[in-house]
Amino acid sequence: MRSLRVLLIACILLPASANKPAAHIVAATDDPLYALAHKIFTLANRQRLLHGVHELAWSDTVAAQAREQSMNMMDRGFFSHTDPARGVLAARLSAAGIPWSRCGENIFREHGADDPTDEAVERWMKNDSHRQSLLDPLFTHTGVGIAISPDTEYFITQQFIRR
Repeated sequence: MRSLRVLLIACILLPASANKPAAHIVAATDDPLYALAHKIFTLANRQRLLHGVHELAWSDTVAAQAREQSMNMMDRGFFSHTDPARGVLAARLSAAGIPWSRCGENIFREHGADDPTDEAVERWMKNDSHRQSLLDPLFTHTGVGIAISPDTEYFITQQFIRR
């Protein structure tokens, strides 16, 4: 049986100077989940270009936070922008020392699609609030994180920031 849920969250504007500098995180390019995350990154930027919006830059630090959110949703059995332990996106980014002045997040949960990466971006583009987040010209950087449960349920998080 197929299930699908998507949500969007936007963050309030805060001065980037109020955030701590981000620690450098090196991505594991041999990780298959990293390859899937980059596929979503490419598909999202393709949509942005098709709609006359500049491409987003990839951020390993944002991707690490997105992956942590996906892992937490899978491990703790919730599907929400508010992590019961770590709070909302703004708090999670700030706690990680990631400088931002605007932030947003799309999440996707799916089981049974042939290609969950295509499905995530397609579904986000068909939903007004997710589409708005994905095509927001004020965002400059993004990161995508994916977790897969033992029964192959995908938890995908894409986070957007403006520094």
